[in-house]
Amino acid sequence: MAAGSLVLETVSKVFPQRGGHGEVTAVDRVSLTIHEGEFLTLLGPSGCGKTTTLRLIAGFELLTRGRILLDGRDISFRPPNKRDMAMVFQSYALFPHMNVFNNVAYGLRAHHVKRRDIKKRVLAALDMMELGALASRRPHELSGGQQQRVALARSLVVEPSVMLFDEPLSNLDAKLRVQMRSEIHKLQRRLNITSVYVTHDQVEAMALSDRVVIMNGGQIEQIGTPEEIYRRPK
Repeated sequence: MAAGSLVLETVSKVFPQRGGHGEVTAVDRVSLTIHEGEFLTLLGPSGCGKTTTLRLIAGFELLTRGRILLDGRDISFRPPNKRDMAMVFQSYALFPHMNVFNNVAYGLRAHHVKRRDIKKRVLAALDMMELGALASRRPHELSGGQQQRVALARSLVVEPSVMLFDEPLSNLDAKLRVQMRSEIHKLQRRLNITSVYVTHDQVEAMALSDRVVIMNGGQIEQIGTPEEIYRRPK
């Protein structure tokens, strides 16, 4: 699994206002370098631009201005499936009619990986997430924490250069959040995968991140290590 470096150059996103009168700037000239193997968190209140920034990186929203580079290659207008990234969603986004094995295998089949290799890689991903015994179960037969692990396995199995997390723990109860936070942290360290994580939870950001980006009003207010942000907040 090759980690990638990610660069945002004066990235902006403008949406038309409802009713078609005027515009709303959701992301305003954001410039940011995310280093290879780094865990970087976008932190801020609702409406600050953090999720839109993540969606621009993923390709789910089109840039209004600026560029996004992955390992020096301009991916600004590549579709999401051509960006060598995987995203873990708040809602897990599992297919209810598929069992755990087929949910995890979905991305590999979409990339036309050989059947023999699919089985090997899926089983390895399930073992990594301690889900091997649950391969034949459907999502509705799993707990919230197990569903989140399936979502993680599905993202990791395609071996992306960059992992994106959109508030992945917000649907879990407090105890499970702490447990999953620890698992994500250990997994990211073990795989050394470049990760961009969105949250409004300060404790989560401090516990997981190499660096934290504080966002407000579509702009970056401060970037630093968790310790710098805590001791010298701007």
